[in-house]
Amino acid sequence: RRVHGKPDPSCSMELTPPRALQPPYTYWRPLEGKSLQTSSRLLMITPVGFKTNAETAADNYFMKPCLQTVDAVEKAALQEFSLLHQKLVAVGVDVVLFVSERFHNTPDAVFPNNWFTTHPASEVGEPTVVFYPMKTVSRRNERRQHIMAQLHAVYTREISFTMWETSDFPHFLEGTGTLVLDRVNKVAYAALSQRCYEKIARAWAIKLKYKLCLFKALDIQGRPIYHTNVMMSVGSRLAVVCLQCITDPDERSRVVSSLNQSGHTIVDITLAQVDNFCGNVLEISNRDGNRLLVMSTRAFNAFTAPQKDIIRRHVDAIIHSDISTIEQVGGGGVRCMMAELF
Repeated sequence: RRVHGKPDPSCSMELTPPRALQPPYTYWRPLEGKSLQTSSRLLMITPVGFKTNAETAADNYFMKPCLQTVDAVEKAALQEFSLLHQKLVAVGVDVVLFVSERFHNTPDAVFPNNWFTTHPASEVGEPTVVFYPMKTVSRRNERRQHIMAQLHAVYTREISFTMWETSDFPHFLEGTGTLVLDRVNKVAYAALSQRCYEKIARAWAIKLKYKLCLFKALDIQGRPIYHTNVMMSVGSRLAVVCLQCITDPDERSRVVSSLNQSGHTIVDITLAQVDNFCGNVLEISNRDGNRLLVMSTRAFNAFTAPQKDIIRRHVDAIIHSDISTIEQVGGGGVRCMMAELF
């Protein structure tokens, strides 16, 4: 459901599910024009039913124990989501808003960027939506029919890799959680993990005519990074990346060389900053074409003053919002909450 204006966080629980619309009654049209790195239009899903997901906790080490009741967690997450939504709308970002329901049993539905991506004709030849294989059943259930119907109505080509979920040897590739995209130069950066299978990534790159930059990345405890987008973000002219996560010198050199070739200024963050979601940021634009870097307040506070100076020289504004409950319980940050609609 498209929501206009500034929502009242206290009214978040009163949002009602969107009506099932049939083509051609859609909320948006594909972006046109030259190749774009950023979008001014986002799809977001309210965290109704948000709670600890025992399935995803197996390899998402950013999730932390929470002593609050389930109802308290959901209420806090809804308030955090509403405030972020309000801030985005206030700066001129279009948000297409859908509502999850508790009976869906999809506690991570607030992170829609993992199960689909969209691509304009200027990037891949025709308006395209791509669906991705998700590791856990609860995350596969996030592909709700009413949302998919809207995507099918807008984008003329569909590419799906979801068959990998039910293959004899299931493997996964979780959208822009695992693929950090330089859309203008058509380079996809990906840290291999249980949720990023190399064979699917290579098939994806062939289909969308991208160059892959693959590497292995470890967190501060020496464990595999489950999603690339917690340690790396690529914008129009700025790249935030934790090079220390990439322990192989050759792989690290390839990442740096690729970013240098595309003219990106690198903000190299530490492992401790990765733990504070400094890598989980996203550059978007607004209706006036201004570049905005969106992050959580936790990440904003963890960036150093010199790093913020570099960031501000490459974007028009930093937008940050407190999503501490969503970060702690869900193990995902602001970037994960925004699926770009190109």
